[in-house]
Amino acid sequence: MDLWGDGIETVSALSLLRDLALRGSERSTYAIQGGNDLLPRAFAERLKDHIHYGAAVTRIEQSESRITVHYRQGGLLKRMSADRAICTLPFTVLRSIPVSPAFSPEKASAIRDLPSTSVTRVYLQCRERFWKKAGLPGTANTDLPVMWLWEPTINQPGPRGILESYSSGQWSRRSAALREPDRLDWALKEMEKVYPGLRENYEVGASKSWDEDEWSRGDYAWFRPGQLTTLGPHLARPEGRIHFAGDHTSLQPGWMQGALESGLRAAAEVQAARE
Repeated sequence: MDLWGDGIETVSALSLLRDLALRGSERSTYAIQGGNDLLPRAFAERLKDHIHYGAAVTRIEQSESRITVHYRQGGLLKRMSADRAICTLPFTVLRSIPVSPAFSPEKASAIRDLPSTSVTRVYLQCRERFWKKAGLPGTANTDLPVMWLWEPTINQPGPRGILESYSSGQWSRRSAALREPDRLDWALKEMEKVYPGLRENYEVGASKSWDEDEWSRGDYAWFRPGQLTTLGPHLARPEGRIHFAGDHTSLQPGWMQGALESGLRAAAEVQAARE
C-alpha cells in the first residue's frame, strides 16, 4: 500500500478499503503471451487511418450541438469537430489545456486536485538468474529506497533475467532527479543489498520516470483523505458533449482493467446519448 501516493499515511483510508474490497480474494494477474503491447497494437491495426499520431491537443471547445478539438500536428495547427468526444487524457495533462466554456466547478476541482503517484521503474538485465541459485525469490517488498523488487522475466525462457525496482512517492522523485547512468548505479547499489552478486552479473539497464513523461505527468491517480467522496463522484461524469474515460476515472486506477472498463462505460454513454 506504500506504493500509493506519498505513502500509506498520506492516502485516504476509504480508498484503500475500496481497493481491498474490489479485489476480494483474487490475487492473480495475467499477461498476454508475446507482450501486453499486442493489445493496443491490435486496436491500432483495426482503426488504422482513424488514429492521428503526433497530435497534441491545444484547446477544446463545445457548443450545444458540436465539440471541436484543436491540436498541433507536424508543426501545423488543426482542428476536428464531432457530435461528441471521449476524453481519456490524464487529469494531470488535461488541467493545462484551455476548455471553453469552462467545466463545472465540481469537474474543474476534480481535474485540478486529483493527484497522480510519482513512479520510477528501473530494469537491470543480468547474464544469469543468479538469485535462483542462491535460493532467493524474484520478488521482494523492502524498506529500501528502491521499495518493491520483482522479476518481470519470471515466465520467459533463457539464462538471462531482469530484476526491476518499483519506487513511488518521494523515492521516485529523488531517483528521477538523477541522470540515467547515476539512476542505474543507484538502483544497483540498493538492490544488491537484497540480491548479493547483482553488480557482477549486471549487463545493461533502463529506467522510466512517469513524472518526466509529458503525456502522463505521473503514473496513476490516488486520493488524499476526503477526496474519494468529494472528487470521486465527478471523475467520470460527462460535461456537456464531453465524456471521460481512462483508468483514473475507473474503480481501478493504475490498471489496464480499469482503462478498459472505463472505455466500455464511456462508449455506452455516447451510444445512449445518440438514441
